[in-house]
Amino acid sequence: MGIIAVIIIFICLCTDNMVIANMSAMKMDLKTKSVFSIKAGFFFAGFNALAFVFGYLFSMVFFRGYFVRAANWIGFAFLLLLGIKYLLETVEKSPSFKEEEADDGKKMVRVAALTAAQFFLVGYPLELLGKGWFPQALFLVIITFLMTVLGFHLGTKTSKSIFSKKAEFIAGLVLVVMAIRLIIL
Repeated sequence: MGIIAVIIIFICLCTDNMVIANMSAMKMDLKTKSVFSIKAGFFFAGFNALAFVFGYLFSMVFFRGYFVRAANWIGFAFLLLLGIKYLLETVEKSPSFKEEEADDGKKMVRVAALTAAQFFLVGYPLELLGKGWFPQALFLVIITFLMTVLGFHLGTKTSKSIFSKKAEFIAGLVLVVMAIRLIIL
């Protein structure tokens, strides 16, 4: 799996952050939304990178010698499950923040940790596939931050449809295709 494939996977997984940001922006005025978008971008980026690195280290320390031959199958299973999760999430309500919750640090940590858990499942097989952790973690931080801020700026109080839900559906399909690609190639 090359760096382009990893970046595509990260973009797909960061649509979850974009959906949360987009739905939160629909409940906030412009001033609160601008400040909160930067705060949420840093929170999501930090938690996503932390979960990714933790999954990477977990694989390196505990399972490197045992599952390296099955790395493609493990990556296939994790990406397929994440793709199906994204496809199912398009019909359910995603967590969001109201204007009065912009300073609620506990909720921010809960939501950031919840969305970051999936990056553990990406860090694990990437280590088994022999990829380095630093460039991927750096790309992940940048992509998460940009997609979170983009999600905030796509949503307004007058928005009638949620564009990011369509993007989440497409991300689910791409993840399923990327999973199949792992076992075919």
